[in-house]
Amino acid sequence: MTSPSTDTDAAFRVTAGRLAALAPSLWRASSGRTGAQADLFFEDTVHHRLTHTATSGRARHSRPTRTTQRRRISGVGVRVWKGAAVGYGATEEVTEAALREALRMAAAQAGAGPVADGPQAAWTPPDPLPPDAPDAVGAPEKQALLEAAADAAMALDARVVRVEVAFYDRVRRVTVLTSQGATVATATSLMGLRVDVDLNDGRRRVRTYAVGGGTGGLGLFFDHPPEAVAREAVERAQVLAQARPGWAGPWTGPVVLGAGWGGVWLHEAVGHRFEADVGSNPKGSGAAVTLVDDPALPGGRGTTPYDDEGTRTRRTMLIDEGRYAGCLTDRRTAERQGRPPTGHGRRQDFRHPPLPRMTNLLLLPGDAAPDDLLAAVADGLYVDTVGHGRMRPEADRYALDVLLGYRIEKGRLTTPVTGLCLEGRLSEALPGIAGIGNDLHVENARGLCKKGGQVVPVTIGMPTVLVTGLQAHPT
Repeated sequence: MTSPSTDTDAAFRVTAGRLAALAPSLWRASSGRTGAQADLFFEDTVHHRLTHTATSGRARHSRPTRTTQRRRISGVGVRVWKGAAVGYGATEEVTEAALREALRMAAAQAGAGPVADGPQAAWTPPDPLPPDAPDAVGAPEKQALLEAAADAAMALDARVVRVEVAFYDRVRRVTVLTSQGATVATATSLMGLRVDVDLNDGRRRVRTYAVGGGTGGLGLFFDHPPEAVAREAVERAQVLAQARPGWAGPWTGPVVLGAGWGGVWLHEAVGHRFEADVGSNPKGSGAAVTLVDDPALPGGRGTTPYDDEGTRTRRTMLIDEGRYAGCLTDRRTAERQGRPPTGHGRRQDFRHPPLPRMTNLLLLPGDAAPDDLLAAVADGLYVDTVGHGRMRPEADRYALDVLLGYRIEKGRLTTPVTGLCLEGRLSEALPGIAGIGNDLHVENARGLCKKGGQVVPVTIGMPTVLVTGLQAHPT
């Protein structure tokens, strides 16, 4: 069975082709050699979200509840800039009149006057998505994934009293046209399967979750089945049922961050500082750290051949063996720095202007065995599962929620702990790295970053890392 959105690609091609044909007349209508630049960003994105909730009681399995939602975001963002001045407009109507008005308003906001124009490159469609991309697969096939996960979670432990499974996908098709004549098109797809589990052992009730998914088509779930996500959620709940608060009050000491999703620390404490508009780029590290952001990473949530300004993306070295090597730029910040853009201009959707953003942030592995990093800690914290992270550059601070961790005592993991918040100074994050494991894990199933009111998907890749100078306190 196919989805009602199988016509999305055909509709995108028609509208994008029409927009590309119209662009030269738009630039000519506001022609002049004033140095102002402009671009058009056309987006057609389809989101699906399905949920399946099952509860148990005396009858063990009550009747599940299900929901299915579909949302489509389609329109054009128009940006005009000259130097530091920028104007932005957006329209859901892809008509010549609406586009001319949006262009006129954006130019007026920027105080830029006419826009310089150049020959427009011919429009070509993006590389095709796989045949099982989520906008070409019907709801019954997706619902089957949810049911498999819920049934597996219920069967794994009789103490599981409630399971909520959510499947979400996003297929995004984009065309960017610039007044300098560039024309590009991209198509990407994301999927996620989240399993929330409530476990009640008679003494306490805990709730936790696990996430699976990635990019491409639904065939991904043959290699990473929903039953495996359910097992991870239940096993985490079983540990949390035994967990206790780590310390009665604030504690400062060494922290070992687990590979993969422990990289939320990397994203918040380190990565944002390399975005060119943040203005607090660190100038190196005492440790032999190598940090890159790679928009070409296979399967990455931020992977794309072109960014949201039409710039070809490229792997960008941020730290090279402890030495500052560069930052992430969009076209405007690169122009101010007098260097080529790195292809990191990203936006949530057509209603927002682009900002320099991370895509797939990777801390390359070191040479330490993870067990050796633990053995070096007499009294500390091992972070297994991280929740939300946040940073405040103006205060030189960042914080992470620890959903599940373990006490480290004499180099060994002991009591599971929960309900902690980790805090540290941004300026001390890189100097605080005391060891880097050889077990790089790339987390492609989840990762969202909010900045400037915009949310974009990201990938984090990190090995096990030993960090000093962090403070933990109960939440």
